[in-house]
Amino acid sequence: MPARRAQEALSARLRTTPLDAATRTVAASLAAESAETDAGCATAVAQAQAATRLVKTDEWIAASTARVLSRCGRMDAALSEVARMFAYAPGEAAATLAAIEPFAADGRVEDGIPATADAWLAWSVRLRQDGREAEADLRLEALLTRWPGHLAARRVAAGTAAGRNRLEDLYRLVPPSIVLPRSPEAAALYAYRARSKTASGDLAAGRADAVDAVALSRDDPWVMTLAGDAVVTGDPALARDLWTRALHRWSSSPSARGGAAALRARIARLDEREGRAGDALRAWRAVLADRPDDAEAKRRIAELTGQ
Repeated sequence: MPARRAQEALSARLRTTPLDAATRTVAASLAAESAETDAGCATAVAQAQAATRLVKTDEWIAASTARVLSRCGRMDAALSEVARMFAYAPGEAAATLAAIEPFAADGRVEDGIPATADAWLAWSVRLRQDGREAEADLRLEALLTRWPGHLAARRVAAGTAAGRNRLEDLYRLVPPSIVLPRSPEAAALYAYRARSKTASGDLAAGRADAVDAVALSRDDPWVMTLAGDAVVTGDPALARDLWTRALHRWSSSPSARGGAAALRARIARLDEREGRAGDALRAWRAVLADRPDDAEAKRRIAELTGQ
């Protein structure tokens, strides 16, 4: 059988290279998949745990070990391995926890999430990626209650609020009075604070924060987009400049087509507000070229052309 031949080949290799953690990991995964008895599972578990003893901070080995342990009914050990992984690879740890969650009894998944801000944030992000929005929101809210100074969590929460157009939540998360460090990690929060300041009527302070956000981010197109959003009501010329610069950056990357289309839509709306019908029409047609099913672009083109 192919599986047996593969296991024999791996066993032979391990006899000559017993400290090869990667080979032990592959052997453990194969043994777990083909195990039909308790003894077979015990062999798989022993191989997996030996690999993590040899290499203690490799996310691939740790994730594979956790999967082997959960498959073989060693959920306590699997969750312990995931919890340990959160310390050095939180994103991979969250993905692994999601993969083994179906094998865990109700409530047991919490044993795999250490009480750290980075772990809670990684798990919240994973829940959101999996479409579990309500759970992700609750975890993020609990994180900010316990660790209010965690910038990355506040940035994610603010981005979620902005994406949902829940402006009251955004202003609560990043009020005009919030103190922020002058660091690249806080760049997006400067853009969100600019939006709060602009909404409060302090247009000059909002503009200053938007400029700082772009500078701190070193002209990151996403932050430039946020900064433009923040000032468009008070300084449309600056918003147009920021969006145009961001569009130039994203247009050169095929993988950023969605971001480029969203920017063109922003510019098109601004063109219409400023009476630039021809420019708006060209921008909407560019949006439609990138997103053929875009309902707003279709509607605006029809209205602008009278068709």
